[in-house]
Amino acid sequence: MISRGYTPLFNGHDLTGWRNPYPHGEAKVVDGEIHLLADNKFFLVTDKKYTDFRVSIEIHLPEGPANSGVMFRCHVDEDAAKRKVFGYQAECDGSDRRWSGGFFDEARRRWIWPSTKGRSLDQFLTHEDESKQFFAAPRVRDALNRNGWNRYEITCLKDLITIELNGVQTVRFRDATDASGFIGIQHHGEEGQTYRFRNLFIKPLPEIPAQQFAALTQQKPVSVKRINDKVTLIDFGKAAFGNIVMPVPQGRGSANVHFGEKLSDGRIDQNPPGTVRYGVTPIHKGGQRGNWIVPAPVIPRNVEQAGLIYANPPAVLTPPQWRSVMPFRWVEVEGLDPDYPFDLIRRRAAYSATWNDDASAFECSDETLNRVWELCKYSIKATTFAGVYVDGDRERIPYEADAYLNQISHYTTDDDVTMAARTFDWLMENGTWPTEWAPHMVFMAQDQWMYSGDDDWLKYRYESLKSKTLLNRSGDDGLVRSSKLDQNRHDIVDWPKKERDGFVFTEINTVVNAFHIRAIKQMAMMARAIGKNQDADAFEDRAELAKAAFQKALFDEAAGIYRDGICTDHSSIHANFFPLAFGLVPADEIAGVVAWLNEQDMQCSPYAAQYFMDALFSQGSGQKAIDLMLADGDRSWKHMVDSGTTISWEAWDLKYKPNQDWNHAWGAAPANLLPRFVLGAQATSPGWTTAMIRPCPGGLEHARGRIPTPRGSIEIEWKNESTFSLALTLPDEMSAKVSLPANEGTTGVFVDGAPVPATKAGNRWLVDAPVQGTVTVLAK
Repeated sequence: MISRGYTPLFNGHDLTGWRNPYPHGEAKVVDGEIHLLADNKFFLVTDKKYTDFRVSIEIHLPEGPANSGVMFRCHVDEDAAKRKVFGYQAECDGSDRRWSGGFFDEARRRWIWPSTKGRSLDQFLTHEDESKQFFAAPRVRDALNRNGWNRYEITCLKDLITIELNGVQTVRFRDATDASGFIGIQHHGEEGQTYRFRNLFIKPLPEIPAQQFAALTQQKPVSVKRINDKVTLIDFGKAAFGNIVMPVPQGRGSANVHFGEKLSDGRIDQNPPGTVRYGVTPIHKGGQRGNWIVPAPVIPRNVEQAGLIYANPPAVLTPPQWRSVMPFRWVEVEGLDPDYPFDLIRRRAAYSATWNDDASAFECSDETLNRVWELCKYSIKATTFAGVYVDGDRERIPYEADAYLNQISHYTTDDDVTMAARTFDWLMENGTWPTEWAPHMVFMAQDQWMYSGDDDWLKYRYESLKSKTLLNRSGDDGLVRSSKLDQNRHDIVDWPKKERDGFVFTEINTVVNAFHIRAIKQMAMMARAIGKNQDADAFEDRAELAKAAFQKALFDEAAGIYRDGICTDHSSIHANFFPLAFGLVPADEIAGVVAWLNEQDMQCSPYAAQYFMDALFSQGSGQKAIDLMLADGDRSWKHMVDSGTTISWEAWDLKYKPNQDWNHAWGAAPANLLPRFVLGAQATSPGWTTAMIRPCPGGLEHARGRIPTPRGSIEIEWKNESTFSLALTLPDEMSAKVSLPANEGTTGVFVDGAPVPATKAGNRWLVDAPVQGTVTVLAK
């Protein structure tokens, strides 16, 4: 908890920081827990008041009649005879009513959510039926572990209150009655009963990750051009999130600084499409000496902590001492004389504080692919400005799928990556709404564990991941069901909607179930790694059950490909490349699915293209994947680089998503695809102790590059001629298996000039023994 920005409310030894305002009740510390005993209701409360925060407390109810809860933003009336503590409470209900996680107003307005006649004010009875139905749903009704420990997490941010019980959100409610108050824990007053509490932590809000993990870099202009007698255009070469610093102009009056991402007829576009950014900041001349920091205009949504849109978590803030930032490449200064020293203006660009431009490299025989790499690598750098991964500048919040694609590309472009783990923790507390985004949290944890090899990190987060697998929506056959609401809103498949290749939504659909099965397979692997063998067995059994049902219900035997779902004959590319990328296609059906996908175009968004390319590269269709990346038209990364953008887009073009932004890391998939597949370096054990080097040339003549790992850089250079030669340098304490293309006429493999045992399978050679250090491997 402490490493995630939390501080203890309880030191584990004594009750320092807590008090009992009642004349009755006993609180004591037993084996690192707080135990409450009483024969009358009482509350133990903190000495300090808190305003905006996230508090986490675990409760263990006694057997028999029991009721407890967590007080928050509560108050103490020292003069009251009985009801000294009053205010907000997260309910812990041990009765058959099962309203645990409910929102109660102790000694004041009583039940808020759910509400009930006789125990709620009229204003809350308007949602009585809705709230009771909500708590009757199995996921909420059964959230309490009646005979074990229960984790309550309560977030208060302005007037927005959320309560989670064991990872299940039970309350999201707005109430402005109390802005601050104490934290408290309750004994309900049953004589002889002991209520137990442990792991009491609190985190003040808002969190500002960039305060510690990002930094401003001053950058010179690459060009300064006088447009007319009033306007000077300054180009910084690439877009970045930031603002500017400039010498204070002397004289009287005012001037304007225009910031922009897009040009139109040689000037900053002041009415750009979508959420492409433009803004203007007025400045005053004279009055002081030195330099102005000119902040970028504030976009209200980008600083909103408790907005009115239901689905949106709080925006990720940047440090107030930076002043406000926005993405821009160009600046126009309007209203300054031509003798002003425009060349002294600097952009203050924000990036990860530890970013290392030299950590990674890629170069190949195709110059356009090299330009794609440079665009995508810089896109990852430019979007590290907030200290956690955000989805761009339209909302500045993390989304699970965006963050995962950002994460795996950050690993392949930088050598000090703590942002992935930090974003994971942020998203576990601020999740979003799409169905498939929840399993992405499992993917994020799996990849962070594989990258770092940190079992302790995984152990602490493992239990909370169970709520992200979609198991709560699966049936006896192992397959996930989608209600009408899920089909119409939550199941996403791809984004924007028009990028779904005509996908038909059904109660049991292929894409959602592919994500579910992959997630539980990964949960099994992680459970096994941390000694949760019973869990691992259960996840493996469930995955096998679901996989068999998946194949039976969703595979079209006649066509040899997958349908979108039950009760439809439509087959989208999404229904086929997701199962292929996730290893769900039976061995004897892979060739047919690959052959069908090889005939398809880029009928998906840049997000889903990550998985489309992954599937193609993994199954020997690297040529097709590279062709799609470099295709003519407007649905490829070639189109992005030819457009002149310097940060990847959210969509292939504005006509596919009119409100798209121009600074979206999920559009930068080649930043991980080229190192992982074209160069061919992938971890095969946690912490990169072992790796697979499997170049996929895809028609390229040569390639070379540097791939960062936690153990050091992997250096790769290969040439694809009549023979295939690989020069490889591995960091210390890493070994790797090597798989090379079996070009026509090759009969064996040589390591440092000596023949070695190798197995030919299909069109590849696999060297039998792992290699270490610096070696040359040749298939000839």
